[in-house]
Amino acid sequence: MFSRFRVDVTERVILSRGGLPVRAFGPGEHWVFGFGWTVQRLPAHAILFVAAPEVRAVLPPDWYGEVEVAPHERAIVYHDGRPRFFLRPGVHRYWKIDPSVRVELFSVLEPMPPLTTELSQLVPATEYAECTVREYERGLEYVAGTMVRVLPPGRHLRWSHPEARVEMRAIDMRRTQVALAGQELMTKDKVTLRLSLTLEFAVVDPVAAAHAVQDVKEALYLIVQLASRDYVAATTLDELLSARDAMALFLETEARAKSASFGVEVVRVGVKDVVLPGEMKTLLNRVIEAEKEAMANIILRREETAAMRALASTARVMAEQPLIMRLKELETLKEIAAHVKEVKVVVGKDGLSALFPNVGS
Repeated sequence: MFSRFRVDVTERVILSRGGLPVRAFGPGEHWVFGFGWTVQRLPAHAILFVAAPEVRAVLPPDWYGEVEVAPHERAIVYHDGRPRFFLRPGVHRYWKIDPSVRVELFSVLEPMPPLTTELSQLVPATEYAECTVREYERGLEYVAGTMVRVLPPGRHLRWSHPEARVEMRAIDMRRTQVALAGQELMTKDKVTLRLSLTLEFAVVDPVAAAHAVQDVKEALYLIVQLASRDYVAATTLDELLSARDAMALFLETEARAKSASFGVEVVRVGVKDVVLPGEMKTLLNRVIEAEKEAMANIILRREETAAMRALASTARVMAEQPLIMRLKELETLKEIAAHVKEVKVVVGKDGLSALFPNVGS
C-alpha cells in the first residue's frame, strides 16, 4: 500500500517506521510503500534546530551546518545580512538550505565589534559592558573587580562573561561648587554663631578619587566642616570678624593637604555668611555706636584744643604788636560796613589819637 505526503519549501520531513528515522525528504510530493510510517516535520525557516543523533544521521550533510562555540567565544547567526540569533558556548545546528545564512564567531578576549542597533537588540545586556565617556570625564574599566585601565573620552564596548565580568564607570573631572549649609559654632569667647561656607574643587586623579573615598563631595564636606570648627573654637569673635580672609586661607590649606590623598584639588574655600544671634547683634551695634561716639568726642576735643592754641598765639602776637590789633579792628569794621548802610564810630579825643596816632604830629 502506498502513502502520499507533501513537503512545503519551508520545511523538511523525516520519515520513520517503528520509531526509527529512515529517510529525509525535501520539498515536493512524495509516495512511500508500506504500513506503519510516521512523518516528522522540521521547520526549516526557523534557521536553528535541535534534532536527535538518529535524525541527524538521515539528514543530507549539505542541508545543515554545525558550529561549536568555545567558552571564550560567542557567535552571531546572520540571515540576509541581518543578525538573527546570538549563540553562547555549546554546539549549535542551523539549516543551510538558504545560502544567505552564515555564522560568525567572536572571541571575548578580543575587542567587541561595533554595536549596531540590531546587535544591541539581539545581544543580551549581560554579555557586554558599554560606557560613553564625555570630554570632561575619564572612565575606569574593571575586569572581575580589578581596575585594568583609564578610559579616554569616547564610546567603549567590552565583552563581559561570568569568568571576567566587565564594569565601566565615568568620573567627572569638572570643577564642582558646593555650599556648606550654616552650622552652629562657638568661638573662643563663648559666642555662638552660624557659619556658611562655599567650596570649589576638581578631581585630578580619577583612580584615587574612585578608590580612596566612597563619596568625594561628602569627604570634602566633612574635612572643611571639621576644620572650620577647629578654627572658630580657637578664635574670638572680634578676631573672626576682622580677619575673615585668614579663616578662608586656613580652611583652604587644611582642605588641600587632606584632599590630595584622594585625588582632589581644592580650588577655593570662601566664608559666605557669619550670622550672629539677635541679642549679639544688638550688643555689637551698641559697642560700635559707643566706639564711634567716643572717637567723635576725641576728634572734637582735639579740634577745640587746636583752636584755643591758635587763639592764644594770636592774642600773644597782638599784645606784642598793638598796630596789628588796630589793623584787625579796622578790618572788622570794614566787614561790618559791607553788610550795613553806614557805620558811625564815636570816640573821644583820646580814642581818636589812639586810633590814628600819627594825626596832628
